Amino acid sequence: MNRYARQVVTFGSIVGALALVPADAAFAQQVPAAQELPNHAHRAGLLGAALKLDSLTAGQRTAIEGLKAQRDASTAPVRSAHAQVLALLAQEVEQGSVDAQALAPGLNAEHSAAAAESAFEESALTELHALLTPAQRGQLVDSIEAARGQTPQDGQAPQGGDGARHGYGSRGAAWGGKLGLTPEQKSQIAANLAAERSGGVADGGKHTHGASHRQGLEAFRGDSFDASALVRVEHRGEWVEKIAQAMVPVLTPAQRAMWASGLRARAARESHS
Repeated sequence: MNRYARQVVTFGSIVGALALVPADAAFAQQVPAAQELPNHAHRAGLLGAALKLDSLTAGQRTAIEGLKAQRDASTAPVRSAHAQVLALLAQEVEQGSVDAQALAPGLNAEHSAAAAESAFEESALTELHALLTPAQRGQLVDSIEAARGQTPQDGQAPQGGDGARHGYGSRGAAWGGKLGLTPEQKSQIAANLAAERSGGVADGGKHTHGASHRQGLEAFRGDSFDASALVRVEHRGEWVEKIAQAMVPVLTPAQRAMWASGLRARAARESHS
């Protein structure tokens, strides 16, 4: 699953994707749907898919490879900022209190880096559109839509494929076993998230963005194309903070220490990926 085939998934798959907190099928069904937090390392998107077209000329391939390399490099500031947010959040989780004000500078830095990354991605997609012929653009959209048809529908936790890549299955289950959440804890975390959502956290504009994305993808076939329809600024740190706000009051000190360790491990991976 990537930026160009974005879906809405349950809390269970969010935490599985980050490999930070436990997830199992029953727990996932209890928790309101929320926006996916994608893994930057696997966002091939249109640029990656375009490189699979067998009709590319040597010049086109070289140009697209250059765009993809620049796009990949543009993710480094976001990963670095996100790693800092996770490291600070790990301290707060361990201490048993999530301080939104203390996290604000790090989250703002992540927001700025994500906005810059998305701006570059818009530019790259506009260049890609200009590089390809109408026939190639049609082939590319067809391949993206065919791949999307093989992924889970909105509101479902991934099973296999991208789900395995995001760690929803074995990795999420492993964290569930380590933290040992009780049924009561799971229910309380679900209730906390539901309260947060009803208190002003919207569904991320999932339906509006889904329609906009489909329209943008179809527009890519033609001569007129607005890349902004296929790009969204991601605030991963903000979602992890909301999850922490829901979980920290429910976890025992030992569980918080275990989760803090996972947050630090994730921060290290973000820094070196």
